[in-house]
Amino acid sequence: MFHPLRLSIRHLLLTVPLATALLVLPAIPASADTPQANLDCTFTTTQNITPPISPEFGPFAESTHGLTGTATCTGTVDGQTVTGTGTVALSAAGSADCTTGSGSGTFILQIPTTGGTKTVTGRFDFTFSNVPGGPATVTGDLTGTSTIISAVGDCVNTPISQITTRLDVHVST
Repeated sequence: MFHPLRLSIRHLLLTVPLATALLVLPAIPASADTPQANLDCTFTTTQNITPPISPEFGPFAESTHGLTGTATCTGTVDGQTVTGTGTVALSAAGSADCTTGSGSGTFILQIPTTGGTKTVTGRFDFTFSNVPGGPATVTGDLTGTSTIISAVGDCVNTPISQITTRLDVHVST
């Protein structure tokens, strides 16, 4: 059956960025290897967004490019009490425009404890509606909210290519 070229190109433009984003997300170890975490945390991270989010709904990927975020947490990992500030990395992919979006991602958290530095990994989903100052909802191994502190771009006149966020989340693995 003949498919119009426009439909094939549109499918290609939507699926290639998402497939590429999935390839660059950090690998998550099997659940048997994952430390047991029970943490309340505030993460502050800066993520680059590719392609930038614009008024036109479409796919995007975002990443902190390593353990560049700060993680202030209370609680335990494998029964060991958190003793200081840690670092966090986030990678996510989804679809969005200037008013709404959703997707999923992975995180890596390294945090000092009474038993040494622990690494916690997991997955999360997110949804947002860009009500001015409104938070995104985060679910999964991270549960809570994410609020944009600052952005490069305003989405309407200039696409958003980078955001700095504050995540207030409970981490449970």
